[in-house]
Amino acid sequence: MALGAWYGPPAQAAVQRRTGAITGRLVDRQSHSPVSGARLALLGTPVGFVSDSEGRFAKDSLRPGDYLLQVRALGYAVAAWPLQLGAGEVLHQDFELEPLPVQLDPVLVERQPRFAEQRRREFERRRSGGRGYFITEEQIRQASAHILSDLLRNVPGVHIQCRGAAAGCVVRMARAPRDCRPDYFVDAFPATYSTSLDMPTTGIIGVEIYRTLSETPLEFVRGNGQCGTIVIWTRSGPG
Repeated sequence: MALGAWYGPPAQAAVQRRTGAITGRLVDRQSHSPVSGARLALLGTPVGFVSDSEGRFAKDSLRPGDYLLQVRALGYAVAAWPLQLGAGEVLHQDFELEPLPVQLDPVLVERQPRFAEQRRREFERRRSGGRGYFITEEQIRQASAHILSDLLRNVPGVHIQCRGAAAGCVVRMARAPRDCRPDYFVDAFPATYSTSLDMPTTGIIGVEIYRTLSETPLEFVRGNGQCGTIVIWTRSGPG
């Protein structure tokens, strides 16, 4: 309300024109039939959404930038696509989901730990190993942090470098070469180009920070690994 009063209706219209939307349709890769009831998430945004009976979905009021669309549907492999949205652009695309080759016995599935439980166990296993720096869900709540940079600001061996409002802020590990930026993973997916320090902490349930190659587990090593790695786990990840 305050912005509208200061800039007036033309400014509001300009902001609206700069936002875009991502729409599309989910189909079975083999039969091309629609996939309904799939759960979708744009990593870095707080709210998920669901495909309708025709497999269609839409997400509007999005700022321009890079996104990672993650899709989970019963009977299909988890899939993710990087998307680039321009200012005011309405991006439309059909996405094909790969059916799972084996239909598991429901009784056997019930005896196995859910993915979320397994993920928590692996998080705690790596944390107890003494390599890297870990931020738990409880610590995130206690920190009252609003964006990712708030969580990383006091981590030993991590520097937040800001170069003015236009350039923004970046992370550099203390022992990494100059201008060497860490790799990011979100819910086990590589997300270096779709993650920024402005990412809201809403929905983040754990963060792993690996400041050197020797600290980094093999599953999170990309390239030469000299820049460090930041692994983010969210509540919108596979359940």
